[in-house]
Amino acid sequence: MLKPQVHICLVYNTATANITPALDPQLAPKEVILVYATEQTQRAEDLETVLKTAGIQVSRWPLQDAWDIEQIRDRMLELLIEREADDIALNASGGTRPMSMVAYEIFTEFSKPIFYVHPHTDDVIWMHKRGLPTINCADRIKLPAFLHAHGAPVLSQGAKRGVPKNLRKLTDELVAHAEQLAKPLAALNWLAQQAEQTLQSPKLSASQENWHELQALIQRMQAEGVLEYRYQCLQFPDEEARFFVNGGWLENHTFSVAYGLRKDIPEIQDVGCSVEVGRDDTGRVVKNEMDVTFLANNHLYIIECKTKRFHAHGENPDSPGSEILYKLDTLKSLFGGLHSKAMLVSYHPLSNWDMQRAKDLGIKVCTARMLPQLRSVMKQWIEGDEA
Repeated sequence: MLKPQVHICLVYNTATANITPALDPQLAPKEVILVYATEQTQRAEDLETVLKTAGIQVSRWPLQDAWDIEQIRDRMLELLIEREADDIALNASGGTRPMSMVAYEIFTEFSKPIFYVHPHTDDVIWMHKRGLPTINCADRIKLPAFLHAHGAPVLSQGAKRGVPKNLRKLTDELVAHAEQLAKPLAALNWLAQQAEQTLQSPKLSASQENWHELQALIQRMQAEGVLEYRYQCLQFPDEEARFFVNGGWLENHTFSVAYGLRKDIPEIQDVGCSVEVGRDDTGRVVKNEMDVTFLANNHLYIIECKTKRFHAHGENPDSPGSEILYKLDTLKSLFGGLHSKAMLVSYHPLSNWDMQRAKDLGIKVCTARMLPQLRSVMKQWIEGDEA
């Protein structure tokens, strides 16, 4: 089996395909040479950090312009002449079109092997030296390394735990009766949100005190010890309990489902919850948080969990539901592109407008009456690799 000791990687927009072959035991090189334009210096530094952490030597080969064909050709020739004696191969998966075309041409002239990583199957396909077998990249990368390689180091993440054992029955009831409990749970969600700083909600209104379904839900929560109803206010024992009532239960439930799927889908290589990342956006750090995220077959899956109601006013393109869908679309584009998928898990239904928008953006949706089938929906989403 051919195992080049040096990979030439073209840096521009395909971080995943530059990393996964380097981490595969069948292909792992001793050294990776990053070819990049000066405006891609930060991306090259992120890739270098991840590769060095994996014990791989990294060298850099800068270009002045990622689109100047003659300059790229000169630099690639210099590189091949300097390293011609090395056991070297080109990873042609990344770079601009001029970078990949010129590199392919020159590596072919020097009779050096060239491979490409298929963006959907993660297969390494040999383009030059075609008699070599296709290799499916091993699922070795973890969430922090994957996100860092895409320019978003992990700043923090929640403890990897699902629904506490003592609250599973309550959570199962909330999932099973989503349509009946939707309105009172939305009111309870709002009250818990108002208690973020003090662990005490505002006083309930007269209508809330006389709302039978809401009072029944409060009593159910009180019986499980996540709140107390005293002096017309909701009081929470700690922030963890307040977070649970404020919708954190759905995030916990979704994480539990994703984590549990590892038994059926061994390609799931890492699962995280409340993962906060920081991106350097023109000199300032922009933070983003993903409720639940996991890697499966080197693809990133991002899930947003919502228990609040989306107040749609007709066919409003700027509804809260659309805002969340646009956020998910941005995150999956930033953190993996073709290697990323997104899903919205919502306790409440979306408007027809938002459902169509989700379909247009390739975002999977699981809402309201679909929640009891979340496990099968998620399993099909992963195995079928569908939107």
